[in-house]
Amino acid sequence: MCGFIVALARHGHIDRERLAAASRLLRHRGPDAFGEASWEVTCPDGSRIGIAIAHHRLSIIDPTARSDQPMRRGTCVLAYNGEIYNFRQLRADLAARGMQFATDGDSEVLLALLAERGVAGLAEANGMWAFCAVDETGRSLIAARDRYGKKPLFYYIDDTVACFASEIAPISTYLGRRLRFDRAALDAYLAHGWLFPRADARTHFVDIKQVTPGASLRFELATWTLGAGPALALEVNPPSYSRDGERDLAALLADAVRLRLIADRKIGLLLSGGVDSSLILSVLAHLGLADQVQCYTGDAGKSEDARYAKAAAAAVGITTTMIPIDYGATSVSKFLAVCRHQEKPFPLIGNVLGLPQLYAAIAADDVPVVLDGTGADEIFGGYPERTYPLAVADTLQRGDQRWVDGLIDANADDPRVSQICRQARAHHVQSPERPILSLLEPATPEEEPDLRHLLACDVLQAPSSDPLTRFRGNFTDALILDATRGRMQEWLWQNDRTAMQAGVENRSPFLDHRLARYLATGPAAKLIGPWNKYELRTLFNKFRPMPTQWRRDKQGFRWVYGRFLRSNRNELLDLVAASKALASRLDLAALVASARRHDEVLLSELMQRSICIAGIEAELGCEL
Repeated sequence: MCGFIVALARHGHIDRERLAAASRLLRHRGPDAFGEASWEVTCPDGSRIGIAIAHHRLSIIDPTARSDQPMRRGTCVLAYNGEIYNFRQLRADLAARGMQFATDGDSEVLLALLAERGVAGLAEANGMWAFCAVDETGRSLIAARDRYGKKPLFYYIDDTVACFASEIAPISTYLGRRLRFDRAALDAYLAHGWLFPRADARTHFVDIKQVTPGASLRFELATWTLGAGPALALEVNPPSYSRDGERDLAALLADAVRLRLIADRKIGLLLSGGVDSSLILSVLAHLGLADQVQCYTGDAGKSEDARYAKAAAAAVGITTTMIPIDYGATSVSKFLAVCRHQEKPFPLIGNVLGLPQLYAAIAADDVPVVLDGTGADEIFGGYPERTYPLAVADTLQRGDQRWVDGLIDANADDPRVSQICRQARAHHVQSPERPILSLLEPATPEEEPDLRHLLACDVLQAPSSDPLTRFRGNFTDALILDATRGRMQEWLWQNDRTAMQAGVENRSPFLDHRLARYLATGPAAKLIGPWNKYELRTLFNKFRPMPTQWRRDKQGFRWVYGRFLRSNRNELLDLVAASKALASRLDLAALVASARRHDEVLLSELMQRSICIAGIEAELGCEL
């Protein structure tokens, strides 16, 4: 796992000082080695293009200097962030056709695969990647991301400069320009609290774009033009859900876990006490590999999760290292560090603000790789608020009232799920013309103050960035959309930034592209009786039973934002009051003054979102 920046200068030169400053901002992504290269390419008209690459490496596979980057083979130079887990098989296939290798790592295999088959060769790769490959002979640059977009890649192009990087701030640093918030994106976040990615590759910063999941771009140096290359889509043709289909799922998951143990460094497992991470542990135990990972559990002290995690570890005869999350010690400086690394407005939740402490502890143990359960909820139907309304609407559309009634009856002891299902059924009967997931907009809690009068009209009218709120298709199409443009993309962004803030690589077996077909098995396979993620729950019987298998009360990683806000009230409100970006979007003076006097305003959703925007603005020097 790494971080890199590639700068291209048309009819000019590379600014070495700015490149060095930009590169330093990426060091946390690759603390083990640094490499750089710069050269020029002559175009047919005699003009020269300046090229420079700076790369920070987190050394996981073949951690020797021979696998450092930028990596050159012939006239092709690679800057790469990610892991290709089946690189040994690919290397054997390439070697059988005469290719020679000087390293034991996956970077050289990726370079050889591109040299032989171009971007189309990525269809054979199993892993996560974001890379730029410069072909001097073809005078072109290829930029690509993996199928799910697990690894980030951003770019900026104007008439004289092009820049590609693993994060956004290095691009603005190299350009010597301040980042500018996109006003529509800012309004959407203030109104709804989430900022999902756009389909057109634009980000929440003006003129900064990202390579979309599965996409590849080809930048022609001679003509200074950007075009789309071959795309790598998820294969979601459903398996035949039967005993054979279940056996296939077990085999695929076992192989996905096994492949993600390939490393020359120590590996950890984030053991949360829920179904997903404990299933990974169950697989490891079945394979006789549980002792190859060190388990870590964040003890938030707000649920039974830590106790279940301990019980799961005990079931396979190992222990999990408990990392207490000390909310009282969370300072404004730590919060601002999160803002700096996230580079994007986020909700004040544990996934963003609590996990950095956990990853820091893991890094301190010299464990630079962790397995996690990311993707299981999206693929196998784990989010009640998003899965059940879709399932109910889709099933009623097909006329199966009995299945819906059975689902509601089976969840009668769970008020939350039962209410979601009943609301979805009523919505379908009363307003079938409206998208069912208009239900996704959460009801305002009674204790939440009504602060709408403080917001600008544009903010009040801002549409949600969540693609499911306007969705009218079927259950399977919605899950695919949520995985590629919705909630999963937010988790992937947050998880990458949180882990890499500490120089730790997270690997997600459930995001093995071969499991994507299980997006399409339908609600009847995923939601059975009182159980969600039923396909995964039954797999424990094939591996190792766990006390978490039939758990329904998983609460997730919590973060006590109220304690943080109260403990740092004055400093946070001063931060918000100084925001220039917020000043035109709401009555900032009135909001801050009210929050100084009233706890309910300090703790409000609007204040939380304002604090996040002000923090990002302060750390990145953004403007509106």
